[in-house]
Amino acid sequence: MHERGFAGIRLVHIALIRNVDENGTRISDIARRAGMTKQATGQLVAEFVELGYIRLVPDPDDGRAKIARYTAKGKRLLVAIVASIEETEDAVSAAIGAKQLASLKATLRSLLSTP
Repeated sequence: MHERGFAGIRLVHIALIRNVDENGTRISDIARRAGMTKQATGQLVAEFVELGYIRLVPDPDDGRAKIARYTAKGKRLLVAIVASIEETEDAVSAAIGAKQLASLKATLRSLLSTP
């Protein structure tokens, strides 16, 4: 992502990126989905706010809670991530073939769903 112009992105941010919904998500929900503490999630969110990828807005249903929403820059980051994944899949498919890639993806899904 750095090469695509998105500074400050670290591997740990994936836990945040994959758990914020398009219309925003409460920090407590992000933490639950990611299997992280609220404090650790709050730190990641604060980093993403500082980097300009997310903004915090009040939760209309609970004045004490905040909702993390992607900024325009954050939405561009998501597009870049998808493009990077597609490029990687294309490269792997070219190297091992589409059938083998499909098998690899199925195996990885299986591994990830195993407790």
